[in-house]
Amino acid sequence: MRNKIIYFIRSKLLPNSLFLTNGKRESKSLYLTFDDGPVQGVTEELLDLLDKNQAKATFFIIGSRISKSPDLLKKIHVQKHTIANHSYSHPNFTKLSSESMLEEISSTNELIKQATNQDCHLFRAPQGRWNIKLLFKLLHLKMTAVHWSRDSIDFLKEQPEKIVKRFIDDPVKNGDIILFHDDDSRCIEALKTLIPHWQSQGFSLNALENK
Repeated sequence: MRNKIIYFIRSKLLPNSLFLTNGKRESKSLYLTFDDGPVQGVTEELLDLLDKNQAKATFFIIGSRISKSPDLLKKIHVQKHTIANHSYSHPNFTKLSSESMLEEISSTNELIKQATNQDCHLFRAPQGRWNIKLLFKLLHLKMTAVHWSRDSIDFLKEQPEKIVKRFIDDPVKNGDIILFHDDDSRCIEALKTLIPHWQSQGFSLNALENK
């Protein structure tokens, strides 16, 4: 039900510059996104896989993890993937005050700026929990809320074969923003099959524009 409400709001009321659920549909592109990293032992291998397949992605990072893996954040940036904001401590934003929301977003933006020398304009709420107060806060900060159109459901920690089968049985479409998490190697095992499969169908794998 929540997803239906989100898509209704997005399609009827909000422009892409405020709430994004799909990337550009004009070309045959897919947009891989990864939440909850960077995580040592997982993100490195994922970056190697993306590099091997000449694929770009968007990493929605948790601010509190940057200090644990500063070199990983720099590697993501050097390989020209997009680094985006996924809050500092991964709280439920629907239960936060406006002041706490601002602190969660701004502190992570500052850490990203320190590591990349670039401003961050993309934000994804933990677990995709949006409300009007948060959207207005992002509007004030001149940031875009980014949801997704396809969920790998890899948080269930299923076998990679199940994740692959789900995407084969229900094929992706032009412009899909696809949600994965780079906190567990299952996503890597699934993508070892899915990335070549999608590329064989003519899709390019691109990062979202950070603007």
